[in-house]
Amino acid sequence: MGFVSFSTKKSIYATIVLASFMMTLIVLRHVSEMTQGIPFLNTMSKAETPEGREAKIRTTPDTSYEGDMTWPSLKDTSITVEEIQLKYNRCRTITVQTNPKCAELHDHPDLAWKSTAKSGNSKQEDFQRLTLASVCCVFYYEEIMKPAPQSELFPWEKYYLSTPLLQNISDISQAAQSSISFLSSPGSDNTFTLGSEVRFKVELYNGRKERMTRGGDKVDVWLSSDDVLAAITADVTDNQDGTYTAVTILPWSGTVNVKATIAHHKELLRTVMYLQRVFKSTHWFTGNFISSGAAEATLCSPFTNLPGYTADQVCNLTEINGFPWYCGKPVKAEFLNCSHFTSEAKLFYPSYMPMTEEEESLLTLTERHRPFLIPSNLSINVLADQGPNTTLPLPEQWCHERDLPLTFDDNNSYGFFYHGQWRPMACQLQDVNADSLAKCLQDTTVIFVGDSNSRKQMELLSSMVSCVHKIHRASVIWHAPLRCDNNQTNMSIQYFPHNFPFYGSQKEEVNPEVLYSEARLLDSLPKHGRYVVHLHTFLHLTPFHFSILDHRLRVTREAIQRLLDRNPHVIIVYQSAHSAYDRRPGNYHKLGVFLVELQRSILRGLGDRVMFSFTWPMTVAVANDDEHPPISNQFAKYYLGYICGRLK
Repeated sequence: MGFVSFSTKKSIYATIVLASFMMTLIVLRHVSEMTQGIPFLNTMSKAETPEGREAKIRTTPDTSYEGDMTWPSLKDTSITVEEIQLKYNRCRTITVQTNPKCAELHDHPDLAWKSTAKSGNSKQEDFQRLTLASVCCVFYYEEIMKPAPQSELFPWEKYYLSTPLLQNISDISQAAQSSISFLSSPGSDNTFTLGSEVRFKVELYNGRKERMTRGGDKVDVWLSSDDVLAAITADVTDNQDGTYTAVTILPWSGTVNVKATIAHHKELLRTVMYLQRVFKSTHWFTGNFISSGAAEATLCSPFTNLPGYTADQVCNLTEINGFPWYCGKPVKAEFLNCSHFTSEAKLFYPSYMPMTEEEESLLTLTERHRPFLIPSNLSINVLADQGPNTTLPLPEQWCHERDLPLTFDDNNSYGFFYHGQWRPMACQLQDVNADSLAKCLQDTTVIFVGDSNSRKQMELLSSMVSCVHKIHRASVIWHAPLRCDNNQTNMSIQYFPHNFPFYGSQKEEVNPEVLYSEARLLDSLPKHGRYVVHLHTFLHLTPFHFSILDHRLRVTREAIQRLLDRNPHVIIVYQSAHSAYDRRPGNYHKLGVFLVELQRSILRGLGDRVMFSFTWPMTVAVANDDEHPPISNQFAKYYLGYICGRLK
C-alpha cells in the first residue's frame, strides 16, 4: 500500500497545534448539541463560566495515602503530581472555553459520573452526561490516578516513563531531516547477490537539524519491489544514541527499494504510557442496568478505580464477564442493584485527557500525518545466477513438519512476500484450497475467539471450504457468535467474540451473553475430539494499561495448558498484534509492538501444539494502514499451512 509523505514545509508544525485545538472544538461542540436536554447542564450561562479557575485534584476518604507523598502510580517514573495538576488546568481551560457545559462539571464533578435522576429511565441521559464528562476532561480523582495498575513497571514503561516531559515539538525526531544509508558494502551500482545479508544505518535528527543522541524512537525498515509484489521487513536494533541498525536478507532478485519510517516517537510513547498508567484507560464504557422499575447507565472499566465512586460503590461483574469488569452501582438503589446489569456500550469518543500543548500536538501529528517516511534514494540491484525475477530456493522442510515452538522465535525477517504471497524462510507452506482443507479439517471443530479480525479469519476460512452457515451475522445483534458446518465431513467453523472490554459499534449495546471468556471457552472443550482453537486479543485491549492484557494472557495460558493436558487432539494458534500506520483520531496502534512482546513471552513454552502466528512483520512489509489488514487472507494461509498435515 502506498505512503503519504510527511511534508517538509516549515509551516507543518505551526498548523499542528491549531489542528489539535480545532479537533477538540469539533468534538466538544457536537457533544454540546447532543446534551441539550440534560437538566443540570442548562443552568449556567457562558458569561458565568469560570474559565480561569484551577482544576483541583479531588481526594475521596478511602483513597488517601497518609505519610506517602509519592503516588504509587508515579513511583520510579519522571511524572509528578505537579505535572498532572498543570495539565489539568490546561485541560479545564480549553474545554470550558469551548463548551460552557463543561464549566459546571468542573465545578461540581460529583454531578458528572453518577445519575442525577432518582427514579425512572435515565439511561440515555446518563450516557450523554458521561460522554460529556469524558470529553470535558473531568478525571481529577485520586481514586483513579493514585493507585498503580500493577506494582512493578513493565521494562518499556520504566524506560519511557523515566524520560523527561516534552518541552518543544522541535525536540522530536523529524523524518524529513533523518537519513538511511548502507552499512554493508555493495558492489558497483549497489549490487548484492541473492541471499546476501544487507545492513543499514538510520540516523535521526530533530526539527532543528540536530542529531538525536538518545534512543527510544520506534523505527521500521523494509525492502520492496512493486513489479513482483515482493517485500520483506528488516530487524531493527536501537543503538540508544539516535542511530539504528537494520538487518535483513535479500530473498528475491531484481531492483529492490529501501524504505524506512519513524513508526512512533519516543515522546509519544511516553505520553500514551503516562495516560494509561495514571488514568488506566483512554476510552471508557458505560454499563446499562435495567429493571421493571428503572434504568440507568454508569461508568465501567476492567479496573476497580472509577472516578467519583468509592470502593463500596462499585459492582464487581467479574463472575459474569470471566475477566475483571467493574461498573458503578446505580444510584436508584430502590429499583436497581448490581444484578440488573444487562449490557455495555462504548462512549462516543476517546476521552479528552490532561496533556501539555506539546503532547497534544504530537498526538495530533501522529494521527494526521503518519507514516513519517525517512527520505531514501537507496536502491539495490540483486543479482542471481538464474537471472532476474528469481527467489531463494523453497525450503525442503514443510511447515507442518516444523516444530511449533520455533514460531515463537521468528524474527522480523522470518518470511517475505513474493507475487503477493507470504513465504516463510524456514519451511514451505503447502497449497491451501477447498480440497486440501476438506481433508485437513475433516472431523474437526475450528474455533475463533477474539475481535473483528478473528471474525475475519472465520469468514475467510468459511469461504475457502464448503459449509452451511447455521448462525448468520444480523444487524439486530451485530457482534455475536457465528457458525458454519459441513455435515458430510463433520467439520464446524465457529466464531466467539471475546468478553469485556469489547468496543461495539456506535450506539450498540453489547450483551454479555453473546461474549465469551477465552479461558472459560477453552475449559468447556472436552477431552475427546479434534479442535483447532485460534485466539487473537489486540485492539480492544489497547486503550487500557498493559496489565489488563498481561492478566488476560496469563489466565488464558493456564486454560490452554489444562486443555492440552486433557485432549491430545488440540492445536492452538495465537495470532499476534499487527502493525498499522492508522491516521484516524484515537487509533489503537501506538503500543502494539509492546503487546507483541507480551503475547510472545507469556505464551511461550506451552509445547509442540501451540503456534505463534507472527503477523507483525507481514503488515510492516506492506506498510499496512488499516486496523483490519487487507492481507488477512495471507494470515489464514500461513497458519493453515502449519496445521494441515499436523492434525491427528
